[in-house]
Amino acid sequence: MTTTREALAFDVYGTLVDPLAMADRIRGYVPDCDAAAVAEVWRRKQLEVSFRLAAMGRYEDFAWCTRRALGFALATAGATLGSGDQDALAAEYEHLAAYPDAAPAMEELRSRGHALAVLSNGTPDMLAAVLRRTGLAAYLTEVISVHEVHTFKPAPEVYHHAARRLGRPPREVRLVTSNAFDSIGAEAAGLRAAWVDRGGRPFEPDGAPPDVVVASLAGLAAALPG
Repeated sequence: MTTTREALAFDVYGTLVDPLAMADRIRGYVPDCDAAAVAEVWRRKQLEVSFRLAAMGRYEDFAWCTRRALGFALATAGATLGSGDQDALAAEYEHLAAYPDAAPAMEELRSRGHALAVLSNGTPDMLAAVLRRTGLAAYLTEVISVHEVHTFKPAPEVYHHAARRLGRPPREVRLVTSNAFDSIGAEAAGLRAAWVDRGGRPFEPDGAPPDVVVASLAGLAAALPG
């Protein structure tokens, strides 16, 4: 009897590429600030803005969220940067490097018969650029952006849309993410999830960890059922 392997839909920012690595880019523009702290606030505010937009039923794309969150993070740090430089710095999101475990894990998973996709808040242009530059596009059957449904994770329609795009019932799709809220959202929508707990962090209090929890993508293939 043959079995169909789960389709795996990877989150991008924080799972395949590291948004906190923007600290290195920030130093190039604002050398006198605490770049690591700015990067942390930038990432947190980027997600907070997307959450609020989804809750209000309003949509602005993730590039807009990223740019607005950057302005907030710089202001919080008391850093001054002109509008043109802020635009240029926000565009550096397209140049983030992949985590070292990303490509080897995707190679192994593809060889085991999993269909691989990404499901991201990023815009189609943002995703095309970063996946091309990292070489990860070569492993993917689909690149799925929330832009297609005009709302953000963890809205259930995002995950339902991904399952439709992959031509699978929700229970045959597993979201792979380092963001606990994303795991909770996927499972609430009927998908399975795998949490990549890179930092040994506690899980979010409004949900429970999924059945697959790994410390890095290197352990994912061995941890998946079947």
